[in-house]
Amino acid sequence: MGLSGEQIKALARQGAAQRYQELQAELAALTATFPELARGGKRRAAPAAAPKASSRRRRSMNAAQRKEVSERMSKYWAARRAEKADGSGSTKSKGRRKAAKKAAE
Repeated sequence: MGLSGEQIKALARQGAAQRYQELQAELAALTATFPELARGGKRRAAPAAAPKASSRRRRSMNAAQRKEVSERMSKYWAARRAEKADGSGSTKSKGRRKAAKKAAE
């Protein structure tokens, strides 16, 4: 005759309790050997000789630099608009469209 469900659960509970106690003893032995583990596992600082990898940051522009860039780009785009209005604009995109049209025909 086999074991009932309740008997199996009771045996499983006993085994789990025993394993839990074994793990607690193992944990106590580890923390005795390595006390830093009990403090949250904080590691020692890196040696001073090792170069620390710094995060790369962008330099921000001051107000004068932003104004200079704004003026330069305004002139640039005004020249582009004037060039386009004169009809002497870049033909790169037009040429591609024409080539694509011819290929489709």
